Amino acid sequence: MLTVKKITPKIGAEIQGVCFSKGIEISTLDDIYKALLDNLVIMIRNTKISPKEHLEFAKSFGELDAPHPVYPSVDGLKQIVKLENDAENPPDTDAWHTDLTFKKEQPFASILVARKVPKVGGDTLWSSCYSAYDRLSEGMKKDFETLKCIHDMGDFRNSFALDSNGKRGTERLDEGMARFGHNIRNLIGIHPVTGRKFLNFNESFVSHIIGLNMNDSNSLKTFLTNHMNKPDDQVRWKWEEGDLVIWDNRVTMHYAVADYLPEYRCMNRVTVIKDKRAK
Repeated sequence: MLTVKKITPKIGAEIQGVCFSKGIEISTLDDIYKALLDNLVIMIRNTKISPKEHLEFAKSFGELDAPHPVYPSVDGLKQIVKLENDAENPPDTDAWHTDLTFKKEQPFASILVARKVPKVGGDTLWSSCYSAYDRLSEGMKKDFETLKCIHDMGDFRNSFALDSNGKRGTERLDEGMARFGHNIRNLIGIHPVTGRKFLNFNESFVSHIIGLNMNDSNSLKTFLTNHMNKPDDQVRWKWEEGDLVIWDNRVTMHYAVADYLPEYRCMNRVTVIKDKRAK
């Protein structure tokens, strides 16, 4: 029997009663989906889920995304991103972000499994973009309704800007920008299933707010970054090996804490690009 226990009032819940090795009934998957919509982030402890089971579980929620533009994948399973970090390969996800908002289709959900975790540290935080919107003044809500933001590769520029494989960083950066380009999104978004409004901003991938000069855009970006970094809207998860976490990438940001170096940390992630239950 599936049980759902809230971790904080606004975001995050732990689920018990899911067995991945025996297959999951459609009714249980629907219950997990409902819990995800209600809580934005779902945690399941000590799953012992295999990479293939991880992939099949992700497919039950919708169409999977293409292989990641920067990160490597699990051998033989290109749609599972392998996130390995240690002193020789420090992480670049230690900033608040919503995954891949610069792509044409913003992913619906991400499903992350802990394969190897440090003895101490390496937690992940998630933040509710619903709550960030709800806390805006009525005047700001009205003013922000008409604003749009440019999303681009953001911090991933660091990877493309390095000389590699006989190509200069400028050439690789041009190729990366041509491949992934930009996207324009409303600053105030509406969830396609719940209909709730949310603040559609993240500091890692929003490069400019349209209609403002650079100085005003940067000032508003600083305000939004600070406004959205409020502990009341967040949940923090201390990983154990085998833990699985699902989050609604449309209405959350997350931050992978990089306090564990030089220890090793390995996570597997599958991204679901389309929500098959959304009408």
